[in-house]
Amino acid sequence: MKTLFTLIFTLLTAYSFSQSRIEWAAGYTFASPSGKMQQNIRQGHGVTIGAHRIVAEKRLSLGLDMNYTIYGRDKSRQQYTFDDGATADMDINVNNTFTNLMASVRYNLTAGKKVVPFVGFKAGYSWFRTNLNIYDPDDLDNCAPVETALLHKDGTLVYAAGGGLQYDLSHIFKRMPEGLLGLNLSAFYTQGGMVNYMNTDAPDHHAPAPANRAGDFTADFINTQTQVVHKHHVGYVYNSLVKMMDFRITLTSRLPY
Repeated sequence: MKTLFTLIFTLLTAYSFSQSRIEWAAGYTFASPSGKMQQNIRQGHGVTIGAHRIVAEKRLSLGLDMNYTIYGRDKSRQQYTFDDGATADMDINVNNTFTNLMASVRYNLTAGKKVVPFVGFKAGYSWFRTNLNIYDPDDLDNCAPVETALLHKDGTLVYAAGGGLQYDLSHIFKRMPEGLLGLNLSAFYTQGGMVNYMNTDAPDHHAPAPANRAGDFTADFINTQTQVVHKHHVGYVYNSLVKMMDFRITLTSRLPY
């Protein structure tokens, strides 16, 4: 049912893209959790991309928005045993991330100004994932991991409300067509359902365990010759409602008619 709701909302937004002008956006996201989620996640840094169709007198726009945020990371060096029995020290990377895919509605409070304030609403789905990647330390650019694994995943419906300001950069670059490039600053409060997630970088692992800690998570490294299992701690599993502030700085570009 959750997936069907998200699909219908996304398709309705995509349909609006046949009506008018597209505005593209890409930039940086800073996530600041609140409530019980704040006990387990300090902050997140990520990237965002999106596209909106302006559909009514340069005021109303409908679009799609996606952001990918890393909120926890652990790197260590462990001895890894290959299938042929050879062993070598490998870099073990564990990344905690979430991805939001949301349909959005935005309304500009003014039109045709240098600085345009706006309000908006978004709704969609959030995926929380923890990935394990094993790299050869001699592979300086980490172009191909020796092994990858998805350790944990979960997701929930989310919605967000907020607003921001958009500045038309044509007022700085005089030869630039009006509306071609803009600088967008926004803040949205995001809330969603209960989700299970991991964090390798929780605020304080030595403090008494928070009430919403669901368990301790370890990854197994198996010696194929002796069948001895070496356990490597990669984080704790928590559960809480999704609650966070989302701050963004993006560049926008409107395609000409």
